[in-house]
Amino acid sequence: MKSSQGEDGTKLTPDDWREVCREILAERRKLTTNPLTSTEGVTLQVDDVYVPLGLVERKKASKPQGDISPEQGSELYKETQITKTFEHDAFLEEVLKQKNTPKSQGKRIAIIGEPGAGKTTLLQQIADWVSREIHQSIVIWVSLADLREKELKSYLFESWLTQVAEKTGKAKPTEQLKNDFVALFNQNNVWLLLDGLDEMSASSGNPLTEIARQFREAGSIAQARIVLTCRVNLWDGSINALDDFDTYRSLDFSYPQQVERFIHKWFAAISETGKRLCTALKESGKERIQDLIKNPLRLTLLCLNWQSGEGKLPDTQAGLYQQFVDDFYKWKKDEFATTFEQRQQLNVKLGELAKAAIDKEATRFRLQQDFVNRFLGNADDENSLLKLALNRGWLNCVGIDPNRKPVYAFFHASFQEYFAAIAIDDWHFFLNHVSKNPSQRTYRIFEAQWRQTILLWLGREENLKQQKQEFIDALVNFKDGCTDRNSEDVDKGFYEYRAYFLATAGIAEFRGYSKADKIVAQIVKWGFGYFNTKKQNWTEFPNLIQEGARSALQQTDRIKAIAALVQLLQSTTVDDSTRWQIASSLEKIDPSNEIVIAALVQLLQSTTVDDSTRWQVANSLEKIGTGNEIALAALVQLLQSTTVDDSTRSRVASSLEKIDPGNEIAIAALVQLLQSNTVDYYTRRQVAYSLEKIGTGNEIAIAALVQLLQSPTVSDYTRLQAAESLGKIDPGNKIAIAALVQLLQSNTVDKFTRMLTADSLKQIDPGNEIAITALVQQLQSMYYYIRWHAASSLEKIDSGNEIAIAALVQLLQSTTVDYCIRRQVADSLGEIGTGNEIAIAALVQLLQSTTEDDLVLAIKFMNNDTRLQAAESLGKILQDNQDRSKVVKALSGYWQLNGEYYDLAWECAQNMPYPDFYQAWHQHNLVTHTMRRLKKILFTRII
Repeated sequence: MKSSQGEDGTKLTPDDWREVCREILAERRKLTTNPLTSTEGVTLQVDDVYVPLGLVERKKASKPQGDISPEQGSELYKETQITKTFEHDAFLEEVLKQKNTPKSQGKRIAIIGEPGAGKTTLLQQIADWVSREIHQSIVIWVSLADLREKELKSYLFESWLTQVAEKTGKAKPTEQLKNDFVALFNQNNVWLLLDGLDEMSASSGNPLTEIARQFREAGSIAQARIVLTCRVNLWDGSINALDDFDTYRSLDFSYPQQVERFIHKWFAAISETGKRLCTALKESGKERIQDLIKNPLRLTLLCLNWQSGEGKLPDTQAGLYQQFVDDFYKWKKDEFATTFEQRQQLNVKLGELAKAAIDKEATRFRLQQDFVNRFLGNADDENSLLKLALNRGWLNCVGIDPNRKPVYAFFHASFQEYFAAIAIDDWHFFLNHVSKNPSQRTYRIFEAQWRQTILLWLGREENLKQQKQEFIDALVNFKDGCTDRNSEDVDKGFYEYRAYFLATAGIAEFRGYSKADKIVAQIVKWGFGYFNTKKQNWTEFPNLIQEGARSALQQTDRIKAIAALVQLLQSTTVDDSTRWQIASSLEKIDPSNEIVIAALVQLLQSTTVDDSTRWQVANSLEKIGTGNEIALAALVQLLQSTTVDDSTRSRVASSLEKIDPGNEIAIAALVQLLQSNTVDYYTRRQVAYSLEKIGTGNEIAIAALVQLLQSPTVSDYTRLQAAESLGKIDPGNKIAIAALVQLLQSNTVDKFTRMLTADSLKQIDPGNEIAITALVQQLQSMYYYIRWHAASSLEKIDSGNEIAIAALVQLLQSTTVDYCIRRQVADSLGEIGTGNEIAIAALVQLLQSTTEDDLVLAIKFMNNDTRLQAAESLGKILQDNQDRSKVVKALSGYWQLNGEYYDLAWECAQNMPYPDFYQAWHQHNLVTHTMRRLKKILFTRII
């Protein structure tokens, strides 16, 4: 350390100051979660797990944007009033180095966010970057909680400067050192990084006002460039005296990219444990957890629980959330100390607030101040539970309402559901059924917003075993009074199935249910059929019941589901198609199950399996085969076999290349098939498609496709397929473009092929006017299907093309176009009609139609949530269920609900409150009711 002698001590050079500051900063590189994780032997530095986050520049506090789905609970914290979004490196360069900010020209920067959003970690990275990248910078870190009763200036000249003196061999700072310190500020080289403004003690009660005063009275210290962090609760929740600061908010982790990157860093020393966690997060039903852990703190807690559980999480969701709650209270417990009694009282009131909000509030997860005050008191009261909830971070300000009052949200919507669950002690809160008069009773079991809370309630560890047993019994034995008793393929009513499916998910949380095996057996029967001893054949249930049952199997007790499916898979009475379906379901529940892989390989090799099933089997192997040596070996062996046909070989090669990218055997097999003279056109097209998917950058694949294009013996359609594939794996390939143009200009090409050619050409060569012209010409075709496809394609590649939209609307309103085409047209308009008044008007008109086909078409359209967002009028119609009620009323008069009619009634039952459906179902007139009974009597006598 270079230095010169002053009158009363050592004089530090600027380089000395920078070196000392770096030494002090190095002591601040530990994670704030280390006190929590150290109990498991985990003590990490920032660089061990740091994943760069982007930021947004904020204009002002966000305005509430309506409610959200709890699966996307992190959206509650998404800024809506933003000026610009920055990637991490761009923020450092533009904001800190170039000083390009609207208010302070880079001198005053605030980084805000909810608890655990990574503010401190980001500030640590800023400290390191500034000290390295900005010339002559002297970076001083201050944790504002350390000020205690001191002011910032006093802390710097006493506590912080004492650290500097000690680093230079002095017991306390000399006058020379203090004078030099002042000079540094006057030279505009000092950066003050102030962490945790919300943790600062303030005599005025408002840290924002207090620190602003100290900045004004700090003298030369005010010359420093300041970057501070603050929780959004404080920044938005009171009078903000730091209005001269440019405000930025860190973004969440992205899932899966950044989340998995963090996990791999955390488990760097035990990488297989980290890989298993990434795999577990991808399982069905983990959507809430996937969203929850976009917050760095919550992701840290998940990793901690996974490590302490030796690669496992608690058995129930409630157990996991309870552990999260306990850990969250331990995090920063010194900065925000609480007693056991305070935590218990707060949890109870948070539960009451959460339950009431889910049940009654218009926006269940964005909570108005007046509503919150009824349960937790006023935030201005330092002793209120609301103040405690805000300090601990259970509630956070997520916006300002039109009356300038704060809008709150739980730390994540999932925690709101958890707190609601612990506030419910009687299962009748979820279900209080009277079969003859349901409108007067409670059916929260059929309300989507309560499903997760019900599952969390079933997983609670408290002594509620008898309550849970009675509740599952009530679900299993529920009678809705809306059963289609005339169908031999249906043995329960629409809502009886829904209740049973909920019970199936419930036994995964309540492992002590005495009849769990019976429930799983029934679900397997509905999902895959059964051997009918009377008919001596395999009997299946309607498709939607099968789909519902198979979905329920993904959510139930994993061990029981696997055991039941393996037993059925090994049965000799199951046909090949059903065997694949069973294996496919097992693959989703237990991807590494060797019995599943063996069964799939056996089906793939079987000579009795039809092509469709064989392809589906190969697709299943694709999903589970990555890194699985057994699956890989089986596919390679099958590929090299001389007994399989070309179509199967093509499919196997494609699967092998997907699960083992770069597999030379797979690429060689596909190229060989493409060049073979014996391969039929259909298989050749499939081979070209497979090469398109796997051949990007592969010179052998590109050369084979070029050769195919130049061959005079292939059909126009095969040439089209090859050109399209080549254009995708080698964008801009002139041979592919030339081949497509030649096809378009040919007089021998049929209209259908020409239409597809134009579509392909416009995708790989967007500026090609020949393609647009050809598609516009196809709009005049006499064939409805060609007109629909051309209009749909034209709108996708030439957005806003009024000719295309007009053609679709004309088709939709035509009385001569068949129902199938009109349904496809409605689907296309739903995709392209966002903001287009003509498209929306046409669909609304369809909803108002009195014809049966139009009403069916409208209801099917209404069930697409993404399209509902495109049209407020359609959303309004969906909410009041008037059209669904009309459909149910009409369907209830049918003698027997088969096929599409049953499917339509099923869809209505998934979206209507049970009392509304019950009323509509029983509104058919007396004549219809009498005729149904008469037919049933006559039908029974004939039999």
